[in-house]
Amino acid sequence: MGGWVLPIAFFFLTAEPPNRLAGQEPPLNAGALFLVFPVGAQAVGMGQTATAAAGRGEAAFWNPAGLATLSDNEFALHTASLVAGTSNVLAAYFPSRGIGVLGGAVYLVDYGDLDRTDQNGNTIARIAPRNFEFLASYATNLTGSFVFGVSYKLVQFRVDCSGDCRDFPAGMGATHALDFGGQFSVGAGPGGPLRIGIALRNVGFRLQVQNQAQADPLPTRLAIGALYEVRLHPITGHTLDQAFDVKLAADVDSPWGQVGQSETRLGVDIGYQRLVRLRAGYAFVQDGLSGPSVGLGVESGSLGFDLARAFLTGSDLQVENPTFFSFRVTF
Repeated sequence: MGGWVLPIAFFFLTAEPPNRLAGQEPPLNAGALFLVFPVGAQAVGMGQTATAAAGRGEAAFWNPAGLATLSDNEFALHTASLVAGTSNVLAAYFPSRGIGVLGGAVYLVDYGDLDRTDQNGNTIARIAPRNFEFLASYATNLTGSFVFGVSYKLVQFRVDCSGDCRDFPAGMGATHALDFGGQFSVGAGPGGPLRIGIALRNVGFRLQVQNQAQADPLPTRLAIGALYEVRLHPITGHTLDQAFDVKLAADVDSPWGQVGQSETRLGVDIGYQRLVRLRAGYAFVQDGLSGPSVGLGVESGSLGFDLARAFLTGSDLQVENPTFFSFRVTF
């Protein structure tokens, strides 16, 4: 087992299970493939374009350099209806003048509880596969127009079993990875209209659950993206800061050191300041995450809400059109 082959989760632990799992297909996992699942409703609403995104905590999952422009402390919750259950993220980031931005997140993908039955259809055990990621990030402004960020990841896959587990022992595998990223602005001043981002994600050791021969490589990818902001002409009597604006984004990423195809993402975001944002995009990607998406963002004071819906054209996921929700508090 290796590469991009998606094995059944319990085959990590035993090659010849004598009984079967009932109720649903087991979850899919290879080399911590959950690391390519999108995180954050803003990014998903824009077709998963986030390599050049800045000023939001969810940038840690796409390009940690985007954290460098955070101006306020942020606490965020991200959730999505992916795979056989849900994915959930709790994150907190804290900018400090003269030091940079520090923070972290806990990421859980819960594949649900699977019943294991005997030949007569009687439930004899319950199996619970999970993926975890513990993330620690740092980002800083190196020059007036260039920012840099890095994230450390502790990645874990585990299968817990309760009941008659004699032929199906519980197992766990863990590994470590790093993300590196940079962004720079083009135009007048540090906040120029064109922002370019580059990120190398999931650089780390293979994920080993059973033995070294079974260990899978992480989905390491190199991403390059651009975001261009256009401010529309303001209404008479209003300043440019009070005008509507349009953000156009595009990302391209490719496997790093592995065989695979390049993937392209396109997105648009239009709105009035941060009060109301409408988003749309299209992701030309693999792993069942390809298709159009739409999103909505609303912000009032220190509270912000984002909602996105992806319409997947071909999916290995249990939910074909997943919904993503993000909630954040700044202080």
